[in-house]
Amino acid sequence: MPRSFWRREKMKIAITGATGFLGRYILRWLVREGHFCRCWKRFNSDISGLENLGGKVEWVEGDLGDEGSQKRLLRGVDAVIHAALARPKELQFRASPGKDLMEFLHLNLMGSLSLIDFSKKIGIDRFIFISTCAVHEVILDDRPLDEAHPLWALSHYGAYKASVEKFIHSFGFGEGWNICAVRPTGIFGLTHPAEQSKWFDLIKRAKKGGRISVATGGKEVHAADVAKTVSLLLKSNGIAGQAYNCYDMYIADQEVARIASEILNSNCIIEDLNKGPKNQIDTQKIKNLGMTFGGKELLRKTIEEIVELI
Repeated sequence: MPRSFWRREKMKIAITGATGFLGRYILRWLVREGHFCRCWKRFNSDISGLENLGGKVEWVEGDLGDEGSQKRLLRGVDAVIHAALARPKELQFRASPGKDLMEFLHLNLMGSLSLIDFSKKIGIDRFIFISTCAVHEVILDDRPLDEAHPLWALSHYGAYKASVEKFIHSFGFGEGWNICAVRPTGIFGLTHPAEQSKWFDLIKRAKKGGRISVATGGKEVHAADVAKTVSLLLKSNGIAGQAYNCYDMYIADQEVARIASEILNSNCIIEDLNKGPKNQIDTQKIKNLGMTFGGKELLRKTIEEIVELI
């Protein structure tokens, strides 16, 4: 049975990273639930598609590393959702920063810790950090891949997220503050712009027909399910210092191609070269709070949405 809820009333919530792929889903989900959201944006952030959220959203210019904007973002809020990632120069997502490591850590690690510390000092009720499954990329075969698995990252990105999680433990377990981490796997869903959506090019190939040979796949969760997880943790008891795996299912590219071919009624010949996952991530902890994932139904709906745009 799900645990009892901490609170049900509408909240004022600060969101970082609200203009990003995942952040847009989180923002829309919380606004739909009736919460008021104050969001950071950079001076050049693209907020198109987010203008129709009524009076439930306030935009504040700011970014990680800009301590002055923290006060404007956090003033009078009940909770913080920290989904932002600052990328120095041309750093790609999840790439090892290399020569830009110190700048990467200054902006992200120190910027995140500053945001966490300031939130605690001014009495914000709870803080949810968007971490990643990349905190445990070295996987031990003698134990389940659950939240107690050792955190051994292969990238500086994963190491940064794991470092913040350690402070989430100390603030949560040590000081009794309602702060926790959510660890999404790969995330899928319709993006803005749509052409950047995962599998967009693969679905275009399926539309053309012919032979498709694919050997790749990944552990995935829909962005809407991550937003749903965040919403659940905003209301749940017992989250102080905790981390929660956020994963739905392994999705092989040939499965995406097969569903797209079926929807399009195309004449694809799909060659299955995928060997499937070696390890599965345990999500019982978040399910114990009442979380359910969208599964194959949500996967098919996403592919249908992409098909309509091709």
